[in-house]
Amino acid sequence: MADDQISYKWVISEHPWIIEKRQKYILSPDSDGFLCGLLVTNYLEGEIVGFYDGKITLIKNGINAEDCIFLDVDINRTKIKSIGHHMVTYNKRIVHENTNYSNCIQPNILRNFDGRNDFQKKYPFGTIHLLLGIFQEAKLINKLPNDAIWPLLFTDGVWNNLFGYTENCIEWISYLGIDKNNQILNSLFCTSHYSFYEIMLGLNDFLRMRDGFNASGYFNGSGEYVEGGRNKRTGDKLKISNSSGTPINLVKNNSTFDIHHKEKIRTEEFIASMAKYVGWSYQAERWCWDNFRLLKFSKDDFSKISLSNQTYISFMDKNPLSMAMTSGTNIEFTIETPDKLC
Repeated sequence: MADDQISYKWVISEHPWIIEKRQKYILSPDSDGFLCGLLVTNYLEGEIVGFYDGKITLIKNGINAEDCIFLDVDINRTKIKSIGHHMVTYNKRIVHENTNYSNCIQPNILRNFDGRNDFQKKYPFGTIHLLLGIFQEAKLINKLPNDAIWPLLFTDGVWNNLFGYTENCIEWISYLGIDKNNQILNSLFCTSHYSFYEIMLGLNDFLRMRDGFNASGYFNGSGEYVEGGRNKRTGDKLKISNSSGTPINLVKNNSTFDIHHKEKIRTEEFIASMAKYVGWSYQAERWCWDNFRLLKFSKDDFSKISLSNQTYISFMDKNPLSMAMTSGTNIEFTIETPDKLC
């Protein structure tokens, strides 16, 4: 693989599971994860069996994590198949035995980028943008409707990145082959369909659609609705834990958990609305919302610790399950305690 151009064919040959049919998937519970879920359910007959937010994992009872593919999540385990896009390496010169991304499709790793030297070069799009190129190479999909531009610009703040980090975005557009006429995203990102004002109007319409699904609170462990956060724009997310890692919006059913019915309906309606933009369908029978096992983890970051080669090595000694560099001096990470994923 040349540094200036991804080979989707090579990615598929190294990770053939990414295009296999009838697989089970665990998603990040936000618009990027939902779009990836829509893609695999529409084109690979996939089944959505859980969610992972870095603090807890919900997995359909009776299913093991190693039998699933994590979408929009970078899992640091050789036994777990995943695809994500975060910056997960602090210093590429440090080779640690607990670095286990061999079964993870990861654009920053493909280009050997690290946070210490290359943070400003990190991947600026969502997992769905990478996944679409892979699926096109596999001849699973070849075209998107014009309205697909709105969720694809919105997801992971791509519309902000295009103008906030223009040079980097142009470089990645070239690397992903989006600037080629036959690439699936070319007509949306590289052809002038709209004026700047029309783009603003289209994004505004999408944002108002999203805001129509904003949660005005959450369901606590007793099933009581706690008002709060009316002004927070959460319509594109499914909240399964709060900032301290306490599970929310879940109902215990003997030894398993269900997504609270009202939260399930709210999230389903957002996913179905977003599906219309990309020309896909929300197939309810392929999405699991109940009978989950609940796994709790510990999430932390380097906000109180100076990030250096030494502290990074000490951190990697803990064998983190997942991580993401949120700045050149900070890493958010998840440790498997009290529960283990596999």
